Amino acid sequence: MNGNKKNNYRQYGLDVVSDDMHGFFFIKPKEGTSANELASKLIGIDGLEEVRVREGTIGYSVLAKFKDVQYSEIENKMPKAAGQQYGRFVSAMKLKNAMK
Repeated sequence: MNGNKKNNYRQYGLDVVSDDMHGFFFIKPKEGTSANELASKLIGIDGLEEVRVREGTIGYSVLAKFKDVQYSEIENKMPKAAGQQYGRFVSAMKLKNAMK
């Protein structure tokens, strides 16, 4: 390899192997809540196949994988399943629109 030349070529690919949908949600929970408890409550929602909850410095982010269910259904069911102690759920789409 020639030391003066940099190889800046990058290739990205996306393989779609299923009809699964993913949704991102952000939550600023009240004190004393648990990310593990939240994940346990959310996985009980019909249509959800996978839930990942990550705890950050200002709240939780949730990745939800679902199939054969509309995004809006999942968005409406999450706060009900979690309960009031988890505060307000904000979808990534609503957050993006609010920041414009």
